[in-house]
Amino acid sequence: GTAVDFTDAVEKEFGEGGEVTPPAGGDDPEVPVEPGEYDPQGITWTLGANAYDKTSDQNAQYGKVNDVAVANLLKLGTSSKIGDAILHVPAGTEKIGFYAVAWKGKTADVKFSINGTELTTIKPSANDGATQNPPYTITVTDDDYFVIEMPSADAADVKVETVDPENGRVIFIKLEANP
Repeated sequence: GTAVDFTDAVEKEFGEGGEVTPPAGGDDPEVPVEPGEYDPQGITWTLGANAYDKTSDQNAQYGKVNDVAVANLLKLGTSSKIGDAILHVPAGTEKIGFYAVAWKGKTADVKFSINGTELTTIKPSANDGATQNPPYTITVTDDDYFVIEMPSADAADVKVETVDPENGRVIFIKLEANP
């Protein structure tokens, strides 16, 4: 699809106290489109506490990543609260990959677990574009990319959660199965 700049529409909508869900890339937001370079790829999720994505009322999460419009980012946490979500990983997935950035000027520890058994904890770096309100303008590099090995190729629900309430805001970009 063509890159779309949502800034004007969001300022117009939010300036009047409305809410907006950006289109997924096509002219008609109801028509499925191929995921763009930084959109989710084969991974879906359920929002938990203090978790936000494109479906969040008045806090829809989207922006530009490396100058590419992204209609659905997953954000965990607030300025003073940890956040969590459940990643639904399809059968046949040996590893999940994603970009993750911490809030501007902050650190973050993000724990991944299945049924209470920890898989790993990652430490995304602070990102100057992860600040204020959407739309974000984020630049990522290879250093912001993480790969997590799955313990089996069975379908799994992976809990992802930030650990420290003071450093609990993280944005996930391009969650993908078998990168």
